[in-house]
Amino acid sequence: MIKTFVPALVLGAATLGMAQDPAPAAGPIRTPKIAVINMETISSESVLGKAYAGQIQGLEKEIQSEGAKKQAELGKLDASIKALQDELDKQAAVLSPEAAERKRQDIVKKTRERQAFVEDGQQELQRMREQAEAKAQGLNAEFQQKIKPHIDAVAKDRGVDIILTSQVALTLNREFDISRDVITKADAAERAAQAAKPAASPRPAAAAPAPAAPAAPKPSPTPTPSPQQ
Repeated sequence: MIKTFVPALVLGAATLGMAQDPAPAAGPIRTPKIAVINMETISSESVLGKAYAGQIQGLEKEIQSEGAKKQAELGKLDASIKALQDELDKQAAVLSPEAAERKRQDIVKKTRERQAFVEDGQQELQRMREQAEAKAQGLNAEFQQKIKPHIDAVAKDRGVDIILTSQVALTLNREFDISRDVITKADAAERAAQAAKPAASPRPAAAAPAPAAPAAPKPSPTPTPSPQQ
């Protein structure tokens, strides 16, 4: 059974903090305001997260497609080996020892080809999985980099000092979950970016064919003078 790589666009549990400000002057310690975000919700419901999830799903489908293709080719090899074996069984009584041996060697050769195909296919699929995992990690890192400014912006708007991911919170009051605010701000930024993109210029219309040049007038026949009477 061929296992497929199923990446998930989920960020690891970590503490996400705002950029650290310079140390405040000595004075009374202020109680920090803390908020929580659910990165799974942001990645699965935001426009930005869905775009990255679609790219990762594309990597998975590519591996599944290649695995199905190789499975079909393996089925053809199995069918050819079975056909050779059936032919040998049916003709065993009439074949000469030399001819029967040649058929047995053909079966051995095909079986070796099958084994080599299986081993090569497994190695190729493994390489594809490793490459897909590396690409998925890069996409996850890129998503985190792009979503971070929106998290910081929401924290600034709401006066939040510390942001934690929901994975590290043992209990959570939903009033402190700012995931929806982050999704709203990120989606608004994506829509604005899409609207700012220049519209594709229409393709120029094909030039009308030039009118055909008028035909040159045919020369009139020169009258032949009649002989004088």
